[in-house]
Amino acid sequence: MRIAQHEVRPHILQLEVTNDCNLDCDICMRKTSKRRIGYLDFEDFRKLPLKDFKEIAFHGWGEPFLHPELFEMIDHAKSLGIRTSLITNGTLLEKRMEELLESRVDSIAVGIFAIDGKKKVLEAMEKLSRELSRKGLEIETWMDITITRYNLNDIPRLVEFAGRNGFNVNLHRLFALHNPRIERTSIIEEARACISARKAGKKFGIRIHCPDPRSRPCKVALTTIFISWDCKVSPCCFLCEMGYQYGDALSLDLNGILESHWKFVEEMKRNETCRKCPW
Repeated sequence: MRIAQHEVRPHILQLEVTNDCNLDCDICMRKTSKRRIGYLDFEDFRKLPLKDFKEIAFHGWGEPFLHPELFEMIDHAKSLGIRTSLITNGTLLEKRMEELLESRVDSIAVGIFAIDGKKKVLEAMEKLSRELSRKGLEIETWMDITITRYNLNDIPRLVEFAGRNGFNVNLHRLFALHNPRIERTSIIEEARACISARKAGKKFGIRIHCPDPRSRPCKVALTTIFISWDCKVSPCCFLCEMGYQYGDALSLDLNGILESHWKFVEEMKRNETCRKCPW
């Protein structure tokens, strides 16, 4: 299969620097994960085909701030002219604030799906907003909200908080195939959540991103390739947890990775996990 046959190819490398985490959220697939816990080796990171991607998104099934060399990786990626982003649960944001502010990261998202118990995280987000303003830094900030049946009433308040502190908001669907006890929202509930978020966002002039219409092949597979902390390549972070892997990123060149990726994309309509996936 020739790469030239495809009009686009994945330009985002979603990189899991660790699958270790300091939280145990009910909605997270880590609860059912059978993978061993580990951290991406910095030298292995340097060997990855980084230059072949326009953006490296530092997040997976763990908390990236737990990795002691996270910002060295970000600096290395930036030295290659690559855009960088990361997603954090925010619990270590205060601890690593100075490193973050001194780094050249382009975008940071804080994942929050409820207000209760998040006082320290919200305070750290407020501090980040103040420090970015005080230092004149242009790091793009986002609040990442997973829509669930249990946080529908929280969403307008979360968006209000985000707006007051200059955070844009990304709303996305819950991937609950790993836990049948978790109920996803209905289409109507999702639409109402987006309407309330956009209403609150308009008040503050922030961007609100709502879930895209479901499509196959999905947007994630067309734009992103996932590499786990142990350098295994997968179509996406969800399929990685379910055992779908192309091989070792350290032994495959970009052509080999893309050839396997496009073969899987063409089979997505027949893949049971992809057919049921809400994304």
